[in-house]
Amino acid sequence: MKTIISKIIEESDLKTISLNTNVDFTYYDNEKDDFFLFLFYNQNELIELNNNEVVDLEYTINRIIVDLKNNENISKFKERNIDHNLSLILLLELGEDDNIDLRRELNKVEENSLNAKKYVLPYFKNDIENLLQKIDGKSEVVNLLNEIAVDNSNLLDKVDERWYKTLMSFFIKIPFLNYQSIENNQSLENLSLTIEESLSDREKQLLSVISENNFDSFSDIEDFITQFNLTIETNDEI
Repeated sequence: MKTIISKIIEESDLKTISLNTNVDFTYYDNEKDDFFLFLFYNQNELIELNNNEVVDLEYTINRIIVDLKNNENISKFKERNIDHNLSLILLLELGEDDNIDLRRELNKVEENSLNAKKYVLPYFKNDIENLLQKIDGKSEVVNLLNEIAVDNSNLLDKVDERWYKTLMSFFIKIPFLNYQSIENNQSLENLSLTIEESLSDREKQLLSVISENNFDSFSDIEDFITQFNLTIETNDEI
């Protein structure tokens, strides 16, 4: 899981501070004040952190967040308003037994918005191994995940294709990862090309001038027309 997440983070122009083997803190190295804590645990590790109990897991997660905020590598981001712009993503490897009580507690974790927005992505090891085989060390993992999601969209209702539901959870649980239908993008490109081809030479010239110059900076449309010599002669094509 961490291999895939690290590639997604890198391709999303986020910087990473690895706090320990289980926690990565990520941020934008610009004025965009959104921060993300990624927790990587398996089911047994998380329960052990919770005094070997499943109940009240939400409070253990909140305690972890508070402790991490006080880490010297993170506390310096308080001036960028991290207290109000922090999201936590818990990536939890489940055991093969379906623990209903654990799932109920994980829902409570997400519902508890104290200290950070919280997203829980539970998964099974075999499903991630399946995804890794499909990625197969290729670059541009974000685009590839989109392509795999679109190409296999018929699997969404297939109970035995659990890996696909895990893939779609990536787009639901990782705030900065956006699902983009390749087919829709192609349709938009085709529409843009069709519109451009339908324009007359005169209309293409007008569109080009408007696109290449700051139209909004002109308070008077007549000034814009005069400066760029856009007056229409009687013989011009309209």
